[in-house]
Parts: sequence; C-alpha cells; structure tokens
Amino acid sequence: MKKLLLYLFICTGFGANAQSTIFAENWDGIGPGYSAWTLYNVDGLTPVGPDGVDGEPLSFLVQNAWSLLSLTDIQGANPAFTGYPAAATGMAGNVVASNSWYAPIGTANDWIVSPLITIPAGATNLNLSWAATSLGATSYLEDYRVHISPTGGSQISNFTVLLADVNNELSAGNYRTLPLANYAGQSIRIAFQNDGIDQYVMFLDNISITGTLLSNDEFLSNKFSTYPNPAKNEINVLNNESISISSISITDLNGRIINTTEYNGVSSATINVADLSTGIYFLNINSEEGKAVKKFVKN
Repeated sequence: MKKLLLYLFICTGFGANAQSTIFAENWDGIGPGYSAWTLYNVDGLTPVGPDGVDGEPLSFLVQNAWSLLSLTDIQGANPAFTGYPAAATGMAGNVVASNSWYAPIGTANDWIVSPLITIPAGATNLNLSWAATSLGATSYLEDYRVHISPTGGSQISNFTVLLADVNNELSAGNYRTLPLANYAGQSIRIAFQNDGIDQYVMFLDNISITGTLLSNDEFLSNKFSTYPNPAKNEINVLNNESISISSISITDLNGRIINTTEYNGVSSATINVADLSTGIYFLNINSEEGKAVKKFVKN
C-alpha cells in the first residue's frame, strides 16, 4: 500500500494575543536549537526504505527518533512536496520529523524532549502551542502525545503529566494551543512522543510557551502583604522572605507624599495612619530588591 500525500491545505486565521513568549523553538535560530533537545528512540524499529514495493525515500530519511529536516531535504526525498500547509501556522524552513512506518510493522515510541524551561514566578494564562502536520493520506494520519515533566527531569519516567493525546493529526496542518497547569515559578520540560502504528511521517514546528507576566514591580509587590485593609489607626507591612525594608512612604491618589518613615533593614513594619483623612492611599515600600507599591483604604 503506497501512502500517498495529500495536498489539500486548509487556511485558518489566528489573531495576535497580548501574552509574552517564555519559550520558543522554530529550529531556524529562534530557540535553543535541535541539539539542545533530547531524543529517545525507544522502539528501535527500521523505517521503510526506498527499495521494494513500498519504497519511500522520505520515511527512510527519518532515521532518528525525530530528525531535523530542511525543506530542501524533504523535497529531495519527495519532489512532489510543494510546501508546508498554511494551517500549520509558523511552519517554515527546518522542521523536526518522526515516522511510524516500519519494516516490519511496529508501534512507534519516539520522543523529543525539550531543554529545561523556567516559568517566571507570577506568570498566569500559560499556554503551550505548536504546529504539526501528517504527511499521509486519510488512512495513515499520525498519532502522538504531548507530555510534561513537572519536576524538570529529562528521563521518560519523569513525564508524569499527559497534556494531549492526538489521534490522526491533520494532513492539512494544524496549530494547537492548550492551557498549561499553573507551573509559575517552576522549571519544567515538555516532550512530544510519536506513538503511531504503521502510519507515515509527521512534521513538528513553531513550539512556544506563552503567558502573562508580572512586571518587576508587580512581582515584588506580591511578596509583601498589608493588614488590616481598610485600616483605621495602623497598617502592618510584612513579607515571608526576609526582604529588608529601607523606607516606606505614603502617597495619595495624586502622587503627593504624605510622609516617609526610614528603617534599618527590617522585614516588617507598623505604620501609624490615624491622622490620615478617609480615602485611598499607597504604601511605597523601598527594599533591597526594589520598590513595591501596595494600595490601602483609610477608614
């Protein structure tokens, strides 16, 4: 059975988002690059070769668990391939490829594991995105899984979180975005595992992790807590990380400084606010790590 390629490409539009890129890999200079990823060819099976009834140069070109291929490589093995599908957003230049077409038939178990990815503390709205496409006809679309190692370990046994189990990836191309769990402040790895059975070849590209990041001031401000709030006579400032405070200023909504108190490296303080008029104010906390701002209400 010859596994013919489909060339019906479906275009899908995607709007821009306001998130920041935490990690990216496009195999063309953006990201750590192919050599920084770890490969596991667990199945150890032999791709179908160019000789014989089902001779296939492209399948045979993918000798590693996931092989780095250029468009020139792909077209050299299969001159009929005219380009990447538009729906696989961002797929261009180099891609990584895996296959599940073996002689004899077997189940693929091929992994590509990312380098360590550190998610900034305080990051929210985390998403993992990637572009993928199957090269086979409808009956031979690739299956694969996406895993996370929440501890940052690089061994297969460390990937205890299954994020996605994709069956029959589209030959028209696909760009997938899935939410990550809350890994803010942690170092993780992601892995793609081809687990297809007697299919063909798939391409993977344009991998990214995005999220909404706190500014440095917002991040530092979250390390401090204030109470009571609203306050009547006193308001307490403290943190759980022994951050040294050098001074605290109270400002009003117009930015005018009401008063400033100097400190000698304390990690907590009590501010007298009894003389303040009722309203909204800001505590400007100057510390060894920078400036934090906390809003409070005076009753």
